[in-house]
Amino acid sequence: MKIKSENGFSYMDVMIALIILMVGVMAAAGALTANLVRAYETEKQALAKQLALSAIESIFAARDLSRRVNSGLSNWRAVGNVGNNPDENGVPQGIFLNGWTPIRQDLGADGIAGTADDACPAPGPCIVGSYTNNSPILQDYERRIVITDLQDPERPSPPYEIRMRRIDVTVRYRVNQLQREQTVSTIITRYD
Repeated sequence: MKIKSENGFSYMDVMIALIILMVGVMAAAGALTANLVRAYETEKQALAKQLALSAIESIFAARDLSRRVNSGLSNWRAVGNVGNNPDENGVPQGIFLNGWTPIRQDLGADGIAGTADDACPAPGPCIVGSYTNNSPILQDYERRIVITDLQDPERPSPPYEIRMRRIDVTVRYRVNQLQREQTVSTIITRYD
């Protein structure tokens, strides 16, 4: 008598094929999810970088304000954190707030990012003088501006005045449960 082999797939073959198929489908779903999260993170990172660059442009605008307005003021001293850059009488002239501050959509009456009229603590409006900034705060974003005097080795201070400052603007943001930071740095000089 001749034994005939069975044709077709056994249950075991089908189960192994289904397991391999499920592993492939799960890997594809995981890759798609990771791609979506990365795209969302990239969007928030681009916004954080733009916010930092905008703050640096504001600092340059603060330096150049005396040339535009012809007020006779030297706004070079305003380019500093609060409590820094004293004038002849020892009164600090720096206008940029220290530490982490919220970011509002409106830059305030002065149009300069990181000052008292647009970076006051949340919640509530920023009230500076007669101006009230009620603009919404960008959720999940905070900014820190650090301005440091740089010594010129050929013109040490004192007796010479500081003519260069380093600006570091860091924007902190959240992506899901993770906290990220985007930092932009530059050097600003006084030229006149």
